[in-house]
Amino acid sequence: MATEKKVNKLSVANLTSDDSFYPVKVPGNSKIEIQSRVRNLTVYAIKIPGSVAYNAMLLYSEGQQEKCLAVRRRSEHAHTLYEILRNCSHRNIIQPMGVWEEMETNLAFIVFPCSDGVVTSIPKEALFDVEDATNAESYTFGFSDQGCRIFREICTAVRYINVLYDEEKIPLKALDLDESKIFYQSKAKGDYHVLLTDIKMEISPTGNVRKNRRAKGKVSSTGVPTVDDVKTANWNGLGQFLKKLHKDLKLHIELSHFSEELGKESVKYEDLVWEPGLWESSTKVQLVRDVYWCYNKNKNRISTLKNKTALGLKSFIDKLEVNKSRAPDKQINDDNLYESLFFLRVYMVAHKDDTIKGYSGTMEMMHDKKAIVRLLTIERPEYMVTLISAIRKLGWIRQSPFCAWITST
Repeated sequence: MATEKKVNKLSVANLTSDDSFYPVKVPGNSKIEIQSRVRNLTVYAIKIPGSVAYNAMLLYSEGQQEKCLAVRRRSEHAHTLYEILRNCSHRNIIQPMGVWEEMETNLAFIVFPCSDGVVTSIPKEALFDVEDATNAESYTFGFSDQGCRIFREICTAVRYINVLYDEEKIPLKALDLDESKIFYQSKAKGDYHVLLTDIKMEISPTGNVRKNRRAKGKVSSTGVPTVDDVKTANWNGLGQFLKKLHKDLKLHIELSHFSEELGKESVKYEDLVWEPGLWESSTKVQLVRDVYWCYNKNKNRISTLKNKTALGLKSFIDKLEVNKSRAPDKQINDDNLYESLFFLRVYMVAHKDDTIKGYSGTMEMMHDKKAIVRLLTIERPEYMVTLISAIRKLGWIRQSPFCAWITST
């Protein structure tokens, strides 16, 4: 649906700024009112903290009012952004409500549904499994369950946009993943729905659109970005966003590995779905289960695993005191990858109460599979990164268990 031109009711003059994409600021304690036949927009000089969006209000001709957000852009940028977002159909990409232009200026407001804040205002402990939320230098053990869900949803939104480039449904303009442009809506206490809202307006293909869209993996001689250039820019931008989101905490190895993968020039979605930093504990358990079914009763594959390096779980095995309750000839060791996987299958996947009856530590650390995975992540942070690398090299499992989550959402 094409945007409608709106007519300025009260214009504000003599406003300046150095920012070429956000060229003006509403002066303090003032408001701008823009009138149309159906809806009047009032923009207040109150920004959402940490963002470029102003609080605003829509007044309908029937008298109803609706709170919203308004971002002031150059007119051509506002209309381009509106058309791109309107062509998207993803639950984590915001749908704009319209564009209102100012009279006698090249400026316009693009209006969005009301949000509760930017993603950086979500408490750190809601996004990350933090050692001590009161300590700025605290260590994190990865995403919290909700943080994992939020970041996975952002990943699928980036993937969705990248597919639209291939289908030539939107211009080759990269996502703007600056933290000030990613909003959230509170669905319930402690439940956040995150929305991407912006596209960068740098140079993009014009006359050579189709030629450069097809130049995958090649450097354009015209200097115009190719499809792969823009896809990579989106993934790299997501990596920068993760670092900023995590800037006050020490990065866990799974997230550090994920961040490094996002920052590569050769980054591919097919590799990102194998990043354990994106996985909930249930996905990690599923991988161990899938691997077991690959080698169960297969002597050749068992022999292969016995010749592979162990995951280094001996200290964790000792901490759980699992061998206290096992006969001398049934002791669990960690001398090779097969033995590492045997331990994980019995104590993480199966997790029967009697398998940990020898453990003398705090039982709340052991009460279910999720707790076991968390404790293992603390004690041996790199174990899942190492396991995934080894299994992918063997080529036994073609599809990441993460993909099962995608198809179920």
